[in-house]
Amino acid sequence: MSFDELTGKVITPSDKEYDLLRLEYNLSINKFPLAIVYCYDYIDVSNAIKWCKRNHVGLRIRTGGHNYEGYSTGTGILVIDTIYMNKIDIDTEKNIAKIQAGALLGNIYSKLSDQSYGFYGGTCPSVGISGLVLGGGIGLSCRNFGLVTDNLLELQIVDANGMLITANNYINPELFWACRGAGGGNFGVVICYTFKVYKVEKVTVIQLRWDESSREQFFDLWQYWLKTAPETISCFAGFNKNVIYLNGFFYGKKSEAKKILEKFLLLPGLLDDSSIEYVPFIDAVRAIGSFYGPPNRFKATGRFVYKTLSKSNIKKLVKYVDNSPGEDGCFIRLYSLGGKIKKLPNNYSAYYYRNARYIIGITADWKKDEEAELYKNWVEEVFKYVKPLTNGSYVNFPYAELKNYGYAYYGDNYHGLKKVKKSYDPNNIFKFEQSIKP
Repeated sequence: MSFDELTGKVITPSDKEYDLLRLEYNLSINKFPLAIVYCYDYIDVSNAIKWCKRNHVGLRIRTGGHNYEGYSTGTGILVIDTIYMNKIDIDTEKNIAKIQAGALLGNIYSKLSDQSYGFYGGTCPSVGISGLVLGGGIGLSCRNFGLVTDNLLELQIVDANGMLITANNYINPELFWACRGAGGGNFGVVICYTFKVYKVEKVTVIQLRWDESSREQFFDLWQYWLKTAPETISCFAGFNKNVIYLNGFFYGKKSEAKKILEKFLLLPGLLDDSSIEYVPFIDAVRAIGSFYGPPNRFKATGRFVYKTLSKSNIKKLVKYVDNSPGEDGCFIRLYSLGGKIKKLPNNYSAYYYRNARYIIGITADWKKDEEAELYKNWVEEVFKYVKPLTNGSYVNFPYAELKNYGYAYYGDNYHGLKKVKKSYDPNNIFKFEQSIKP
């Protein structure tokens, strides 16, 4: 099989960088693609899609390589990688940003902050914009500004025929609907996004830490606090065997943030390295960004929580953590939703679970390959306990073991998504282990 007709930068197993470049952020993913094509423009993407069709080779689409289950790669397939398409253009008259598909969040925040704009993405700097926005996109500003996908105005996508098409509310509106929440790898290769962006000078960045003594109180307080918390605050929290953390952004002053978080600040075991500071937006992003470590081996999933968990539910979850393998690698994590997210109907976009209060994450990471089963089994056990207490799974925290994954990820929107798939990719060129089938 010849790679001569591919354009862009082509990496094959005979290249010395191949072994490094085939890796994902999740180091437990061990796949061997036939080749990786780094695309510089839509022509490279189009050529790659046509080459795959001619040669009957499967394809995957990759940007930052952060897909938890490694669905952006595979063995014996072609990886279309957009990381070199990473231009960011800002129109300060219209308050819009054109961001190419390969841009990583760290660069997006930096570039936008140079013009005094914030951005409503996640805070891990090496995450690519594509996976984030196409799955919905939560972050520490999402209660204030909505999901990343709610701020998307338009995208350009290379379809199953290798054609570059535009999708927005007026042109290919059903494809635009589908891509906002279910676009990752299902309908084509997106090469550019247009977002509305907001001026942001300063925010209050929250970094609170407690010892393990008040985990049950913390969880119980979290769910009651979130019911009345103003939409100007978003928080991600969690705990393992030894520590509880709460990271957040508040769009307002430090004194007001302290009032809003008053009950948290009274919990026993608050550690000295906790802080609440009013800082430039970019400093807030970087403070939380430093929380993320280098790539490691992990298994993670996330479910949408609609109802208040009982004290015995919480006690059980803390017990699962206490009985988890290892010292500190197993976490229950909490991601606030609500605010602007729930002001839109469930069928506004493919992202379905708008009325959920928060996402509960179950995560485990480990150092050695031989420990994998132990940690994966722990995630599965906790998942089985959490599943009946929750409604649906977040597609950006994919879980290979999910039954009926289409309905789990997209709820009642799944039926409409299958129709869009049939219109835009009837031959199922864009497929992976949990893709939408036509």
